[in-house]
Amino acid sequence: MATHLSAHLALPADPDGAFALLTDQAYVEEVATATGGHDVAVSITSEDDGGATVVSARVLPANLPSYAKAFVGENLELTETRVYGPAAADGSREGTFTVDFGTTPITINGSLRLQPEDATSGLSIEIDIKASVPFVGGKVEGVASGWIEKFVAKEEKVAATYEV
Repeated sequence: MATHLSAHLALPADPDGAFALLTDQAYVEEVATATGGHDVAVSITSEDDGGATVVSARVLPANLPSYAKAFVGENLELTETRVYGPAAADGSREGTFTVDFGTTPITINGSLRLQPEDATSGLSIEIDIKASVPFVGGKVEGVASGWIEKFVAKEEKVAATYEV
């Protein structure tokens, strides 16, 4: 059974400006660093339909409980991929969200929705976290859920510092 998480990221711009921010190399690198990442590598690919694929790889220190650390070691190497589709008439966009931890027995998949909110925008994220670890899978999923909530809060702080 997977753990479900809903998260919301407030962005200080209309949907076009928010999309430009979310697909800006410097912004994505700053978010990866602000969440504790090092050895950050970012690639952004614009699609013909106006969408984009944002891939952010980084290494995080595994500040985990001992039962989880036994599966991942001292560091977590992860690759986060966000795929944004083309803009709708109101500027909203649908997309997907995945995090790959290599050989670590955790999968994180979900959907994204960038949408207008008054004069700004919001990014809604629906995520399913699955840890294939006997006996402690639910605990590992809970730890991952807590991290994601902290990462979204950090990204929101970084976004607030950008002028779009």
